[in-house]
Order: sequence, then C-alpha cells, then structure tokens
Amino acid sequence: MKLLIAVLMLCVAGPLHAGEVEDACTDLVLDYAYYRDRLDADAFADIFAEDAVLSVLGQDFVGRDAIGARLRNAGSGDLLRHLMSTIRIFPVNEKRATGVSYVTVYSGSAGDLPRPLSQPLAIGEYHDHFTRTSSGWKIQRREFVPVFMNAP
Repeated sequence: MKLLIAVLMLCVAGPLHAGEVEDACTDLVLDYAYYRDRLDADAFADIFAEDAVLSVLGQDFVGRDAIGARLRNAGSGDLLRHLMSTIRIFPVNEKRATGVSYVTVYSGSAGDLPRPLSQPLAIGEYHDHFTRTSSGWKIQRREFVPVFMNAP
C-alpha cells in the first residue's frame, strides 16, 4: 500500500528532472548575489521560503521578513560585489535539493565608479538547502562558511 501511494505521488508531482532543478537552484544562487549587491530587499527576500534561515558569521535571520530587514538595514555605505563560482546543485527528491557555491566578496566605499580595487573581503562557501514551494524553488536554508577572511 505504501509503495502504491509513493508511486501515485510521483505521478501527480511529476518526475524529478535534475537539469530543471539544477537550473532553478543555480538561478537562486545568482539572484542572491545580484539582489544583495543592489540592495533590493524585496527581490532578495523573495528568493527565500517564508520560514527560511539565513546564517551569516554566527547570526541567524529567520523568516523572509527578517531576511529582507537585514538587507534594508544594511544601509548604502559600502559597495559590495559577491562573485559566485563553482556552483554545485544536488537534487534530493521532487521537493528538496542541496547545494554548495563559492563566493568571493569585494567591498569598497561608495562613490563614483570605477572604485579602487583591493583584495577580497572574504572568500567562502554558501551551503544551501532548497525547497520547491507552490511559487517555485526557494532557498530554505543558506549558511555562509568563511574559508579566507581579511583581518579587521
């Protein structure tokens, strides 16, 4: 009976197409950097699930509202650029996927472009858990794991 229910659920949900999952989740990784660097708090928050957790340097921001508020409260002082690379997405099932992506973060003072270039602020990884919701794939949990950090 359990097997029959599982098969029926797969038929209703549709098959898992790894390429589609990877594409959707990769877009979320790239959207994170794009909206974060442009201080677009509404679009930034929308890539997360309602009850998502964003964990950055020991601080957890729980829920889409808190995640959006984090960006709204970031101010517009420094200019940031998150350069994403080595994006790997691992589909788990029809509603879940995990991923790891590398990030290099540059920071500079606001002002006319181009700004002087210095060494990166940080190089690290994002460890992600994705979920498929009624409005598409979203980030359920994202944790920044620093690998190299500039001394303060």
